[in-house]
Amino acid sequence: MKTSSPSCSSSSSRIWAWSRNIRYRFVVGQTSPSSSPRVGQNFRARGRARLRGSGYLLLEVLLALAILSIIVGLVFRIIQTTSRVTSNVEFLQGQQEHSDGIYEILRKDIESLPGTAEFQTKRTKDDFELIFDETSFNFSWKGAESGFGTVILAVKNQQDGRFSLVATEIPEPPVSDPDATPPPPIVTTLITGLVRCDWRFFDRNTGNWVANWTNGGDKPTLLECTFQVSGQPAPVRAVFPWRVAQASVGGA
Repeated sequence: MKTSSPSCSSSSSRIWAWSRNIRYRFVVGQTSPSSSPRVGQNFRARGRARLRGSGYLLLEVLLALAILSIIVGLVFRIIQTTSRVTSNVEFLQGQQEHSDGIYEILRKDIESLPGTAEFQTKRTKDDFELIFDETSFNFSWKGAESGFGTVILAVKNQQDGRFSLVATEIPEPPVSDPDATPPPPIVTTLITGLVRCDWRFFDRNTGNWVANWTNGGDKPTLLECTFQVSGQPAPVRAVFPWRVAQASVGGA
């Protein structure tokens, strides 16, 4: 019966471990060149992923800025529209109050015309004039200091195609010095920006409304003014009675 010596078994185990170490190094040596490109590819892929993450973040910022600019623009447009509507409403209210005031002034002045006043109209290319002779001045709002003479109430064409109502008061020379130079005329613009301003006069002899009055020896019993202020939806028709003329008709 044969038995192996301890020295033989130890040497064989050393040989086996040495051959195993050689094979491991050989396998590692073969696989390391092929694995290094994969490592580089993985690194580049991670870099691209990081870049893609940064790109999406920039896109989100740009999108948020675009949405914010749209919201700011809408808010600004709403504020601008509200301000425009408010200013238009205030303008229309002012125009309405102005037209009401003009109506009241015309009513008081026409109704208070004296019986000695003479009346006629004159139509030119750009103006239509209502001429009141021998009457007191009321359109300059001077009260007791108002003069006496000729009042011309004119509808004048503006450059923008609209109309204005202008009162011109032409004083007469003083009674104490008829040859003296009269004071300069007083021009008062009653209202501007009228879309329409038409006058008619009621002739009691014919019972008709006429657009021109050329009979200086007679007076119309009614004066009608149809005017429309810019922004008003419809014109306003105002009828002013000449009470002295109506009284003379009743007395006749």
